[in-house]
Amino acid sequence: MSAIDPPPAATMLQTLDRVLRGDYLRSEAFAAGRIEVPTGRFVRLAILLGVIYGVSLSTFGIFQGSEGAGLQMLSVAAKVPLLFVLTLLVTFPSLYVFAALQRLPLDMGNTLRLMLLANVVHLAVIASLGPVFAFFAASTDSYAFMKLLNVAFFVVGGVLGFVILRSATITMFEATSVDVAAAASANQRTSRVLRVWCFVYGIVGAQMGWLLRPFIGSPELPFAFLRDRDGSIFTGIVRSIAELFGG
Repeated sequence: MSAIDPPPAATMLQTLDRVLRGDYLRSEAFAAGRIEVPTGRFVRLAILLGVIYGVSLSTFGIFQGSEGAGLQMLSVAAKVPLLFVLTLLVTFPSLYVFAALQRLPLDMGNTLRLMLLANVVHLAVIASLGPVFAFFAASTDSYAFMKLLNVAFFVVGGVLGFVILRSATITMFEATSVDVAAAASANQRTSRVLRVWCFVYGIVGAQMGWLLRPFIGSPELPFAFLRDRDGSIFTGIVRSIAELFGG
């Protein structure tokens, strides 16, 4: 590193700021069918954000004085980035096929970079909500409430990640089409297809999280890296709501 190079932490913050401000969604690059992002830096940033949120999730066990709270922190810090990696592996082929059907000028590599960009936004949102989670972890002993709060944060992050995908497709059609009416029609079709795909992505991601649980860790149970596979994320949410309001 030269004397004028910024430290790695500053570079990460600058990259995150550019992501959040939409600097990587430039129409000039989209016109040529390129998503110009620093892939390696994005991967490191995504891992870092996932670890930050994972540590935030472990604060509930710490404040509850759970046995194995330290092990829970290490495990969930690893599992949050793993959750996104596995969900991307499962759903990426469908995204590429959907993008090809809509004639988006993106090859497989650029489609993957676009998805990575959306995932960084998703992770940035939940990492920014980490202190909020820690606040509630310190102020309540309701395990059901904390599980539902975690689900809500993931949903918020997913919605904003979808907004990035939608903005990218709008910019891409505007950059590659000379016919305004045709671009508007294509945007409407793509919006419908993206909604379907994001629904699939959300369902897969939610169930993947269920398979990788526990993320928060019940104060009444001993530490375990994984729980037995029973039910699904939907039955888990219903049980948590019943516990929260049924006492």
